[in-house]
Amino acid sequence: MNTNLGLLGMLGIWLTMAMMPLVELLVLSASEATLLRGLSGFLIIGLYALFKKGIITLPDKNTLVIVGLFVLATLCLFKAIGAWGTNFSALFLDLAVIVPIIFVLLRGQIIDKTTYMAFVLAILGTMLALRIFSGSEFNLEGFFWSIGALIANGLFIEYAGKATQSNWNKVFWMSLGLILFGIGSLFGIDNLDVIDMEWIALALVFSIATGVLNFYCAFVAFANLKPVAIGMLLLLVTPAIILSSYLILDKSMGIDQLIGVIMTLVAGFIFGHFLRRQNAT
Repeated sequence: MNTNLGLLGMLGIWLTMAMMPLVELLVLSASEATLLRGLSGFLIIGLYALFKKGIITLPDKNTLVIVGLFVLATLCLFKAIGAWGTNFSALFLDLAVIVPIIFVLLRGQIIDKTTYMAFVLAILGTMLALRIFSGSEFNLEGFFWSIGALIANGLFIEYAGKATQSNWNKVFWMSLGLILFGIGSLFGIDNLDVIDMEWIALALVFSIATGVLNFYCAFVAFANLKPVAIGMLLLLVTPAIILSSYLILDKSMGIDQLIGVIMTLVAGFIFGHFLRRQNAT
C-alpha cells in the first residue's frame, strides 16, 4: 500500500464530490442524477474498449458485491432523504465508518486513540455544519432507511479493497449499476425546457466529475488505504459539498456551519497527519 497515493485518491474524491451541488442548477431528480453519474463511465470506458481489447471483462464475485452494495446504499439514501430530508440522511451516511471499525475490533485489532478523537471531532463538526441541532423532527421511516444506507455504505467501504479487478473494469460495472438503478428516470423527465448549451456543459462536468473520475479516485484510495482510514477521510465529503454549495450556488453559510466545517477539516488534517506519520515509521 502507498499511503500518499491513497491520500491523493481521497483528494480526488473530495474535489469530484464538490460538484454535487450542480444537481440543483441542472434541476435533476435523484434518479436522473444517478443515471447521469453512471453514464460517463459507461460511455467513456465502453468506447475505449472498442480500441483496447480486454479493458472490460466480466465482473468477478467481489466486483458484483461492491456494485450491489453501492447501489443499495444509493437506494437507501434516496429513500431516507425523501422521508426526513438531507441533513440527517447525510449524517448517518458519514457514520458508515462505524462498520469497518466494528470489523477491526471483531478481529481483535487495536484502533489508535487518534482515530477516535478525530472521529468525534469530525462528527460534532458535521452535526454543526448540517445544523442537526436545529430542532428537526425525528422520523422512524427516515431513521430505518438511513440505517440501511449506513450499513450498506459501511460494507462497501469494508469490501471495496477486496475487489482486485482493474480499476477501469470496476468503474465500468459501477457505472452500469447506477444506470440500471436510475433508468426509471428516462420515463419521467419533465424538465426538457431547461436544456440548452449551458445545461449540457454543466451536465458533462457533473457526469464526468461525480461519475468516472470519482469512481476511479475511489478505487485508487481503496487499493492503498485501509477501510477505517477510508471511512474517516470520507467524513470530509460533507464539508466539501457545503463549501462548494456556498461557492457554486451562492448559498449563505451561518457562523455555526462555518465552525462545523472548520472542525471537520481540522479532524481530517489530524487523521491525515497521523496516517502519514504512521506510514513513515
